[in-house]
Amino acid sequence: MFNWLLKIYKHLLPERQLLIRQHGEVKYINITGPVQLVFLSIIIMLFTWVVYSSTKYFSLNEKVSATHHNLQQSKRDLGNLTNEYQEKQNELNKHLSQLQQQQTFLQNILDSLPQTIKPAKDQNEKLSNELKEKFKDINTSASISEKMQSTKEQLFQLSSAQKASFTRLTIQIQQRQNELDGALHATGISRELLSSLYKPKISAQGGPLYDLSMHATNKQKNLIDQLIELNELETELQNIPVSLPAKDFYISSLYGYRKDPLSKRRAMHKGIDMAGWIKTEIFSPASGKIKRAGKNGSYGNFIEIDHQNGFTTRYGHLYKIKVKSGQYINKNDIIGLMGSTGRSTSTHLHYEVMFNNKTINPLKITRALEDVL
Repeated sequence: MFNWLLKIYKHLLPERQLLIRQHGEVKYINITGPVQLVFLSIIIMLFTWVVYSSTKYFSLNEKVSATHHNLQQSKRDLGNLTNEYQEKQNELNKHLSQLQQQQTFLQNILDSLPQTIKPAKDQNEKLSNELKEKFKDINTSASISEKMQSTKEQLFQLSSAQKASFTRLTIQIQQRQNELDGALHATGISRELLSSLYKPKISAQGGPLYDLSMHATNKQKNLIDQLIELNELETELQNIPVSLPAKDFYISSLYGYRKDPLSKRRAMHKGIDMAGWIKTEIFSPASGKIKRAGKNGSYGNFIEIDHQNGFTTRYGHLYKIKVKSGQYINKNDIIGLMGSTGRSTSTHLHYEVMFNNKTINPLKITRALEDVL
């Protein structure tokens, strides 16, 4: 075997001479088989290294290209994901802004309600404030998706709570309106006539104009209109003489037809008689202006109050008058003392209520309105 390899070696790599001409001289260099083998080995190694390096280069280049492509794709995906989350966040921000505006509207409605309506404590503002805090740190959350989902659920809860509050307020305002309309109907007083006779004090009003026509929804406008109408009615009813003008008394004669206590003839009694102790304090059942105060025939010592909403009250047989004509008084101010002056059989107050210059049974007004005002 060795001999055979040796023969092949000598056949393929015989000793060779290399001819070199330099400066007119010729030189010969013998190249033996081992030298040729060394050179051949070096060439083969270089070739192998070149082939291996080229293969590695192209392989590595393909990997770099693939990695670059994947990186670019990842950047695009990240950009798309960022845009998607930004759109969702903008949508949630918009929704939150709308809910905050609705919360402000509801709070303004609550602040504008008449004192006769006592709504349940509203919890929407607390939830709205919690959502504001959540939006401040939504971009730094470890799990943005979960944070957004949680916020979305809370927005839905707030929206549902606001709708319930809106419905509840609408019902409360309508119920109060129906209650007052029913009470007025029981007195026989026309709402339209009451409104036409009411004299609002507008000399001390003003402020910047915040027109809601362009900002409120149709439902909000309707609720605002109902609230304004209710507040106007509440204001118109404030100066109605609902309570009776004394504390210690009993009714000694009712409103309507009766036998006159002095002449014993059929007569119309246009007020009620409230009997009590001499000098019992008489107070005004509503604010107004003293129209007359002094002697007035069969009324004796007499007071007449204009309540400036179509209502006038009269007080007769007083022991003493404690107000003057032209004087403005408030509800429950003392105006006189009970007596028996004028056409009277004993100590009592003759009390009349007039609306639009026509007498009304004072007890009818008291019974209809005392529990609702």
